[in-house]
Amino acid sequence: MAIKVVLILFIIGLGMFYINTNNYNPFMPSGFGPVIAGSATVFFAVFGYDAMSTAAEEAKDGKKHMPKAIVLSLIIAMLLYVAATLVLTGMQNYKDIDPKAGFASAFNSVGLPVIATIISVFAVLSILTVMLTFLLGVTRVWFSMSRDGLLPGWFAKTDRHGTPQRVTWIGGIASAFLAGVFPIKAVADLTNIGILAAFVVVCLSVIIFRYKRPDAPRTFRLPLMPLVPAFGVLASAFLMLQLHWETWLRFVVWLIVGLVIYFSYGRKHSLMNPNSPRHQELADMHRPLS
Repeated sequence: MAIKVVLILFIIGLGMFYINTNNYNPFMPSGFGPVIAGSATVFFAVFGYDAMSTAAEEAKDGKKHMPKAIVLSLIIAMLLYVAATLVLTGMQNYKDIDPKAGFASAFNSVGLPVIATIISVFAVLSILTVMLTFLLGVTRVWFSMSRDGLLPGWFAKTDRHGTPQRVTWIGGIASAFLAGVFPIKAVADLTNIGILAAFVVVCLSVIIFRYKRPDAPRTFRLPLMPLVPAFGVLASAFLMLQLHWETWLRFVVWLIVGLVIYFSYGRKHSLMNPNSPRHQELADMHRPLS
């Protein structure tokens, strides 16, 4: 991660000397609409910070450090993204930027092919670290759902180091298959709409839970209730509406599959269900001996 930040700072620091301000005119040639539509796709690049919350159980004093880490990471990432984008569009006209290798093409255009090659190499390495971050989030959520009975307990088994090895292998193989078969934009859009839908559900749940269970103990307390979660619902739903209808179709199919799994298995075996086999098993374990 430190290498990636240093590389971005290097790109910004070097690229700013090759900015041609004429490339900023017009600044938004197609208006504000495409900017919003693009943000729904670029969302794929930033929601990984939410994956940090899935590792809260493994963090030291997560209650104190986790919220600060997420907020500071988002602020730093936003500043770096904006600065890097301004440098990119200033170095090369937006019509000439290669969408597959934007910064490499920009540095090539100003006569720095060696720098362009270095950027390309580190871009591939950076993608690997991003994939590992996403896999961490997927495996931890999958593990937690299995441990809580929403999915078969077989997935919650860990190795001697306490790592959910089974779901890690399955998630890694499935990710490699999807990356090798489907276009990256289709996979990114499907991931985006799924995460945005999850944000909508989480924000609504925060509001409902605060009013339904106001006295329940809370590890984290959200400020400005209910304005923050309400804004989260509206913003996430708005970004979802910017995605293509094909993405919505795929999302609905996967949503139906998930609901079938939940109502056929998860609802019956959840630890929240007092009649579930797992709940009864735990109750028997803690029942005092006569």
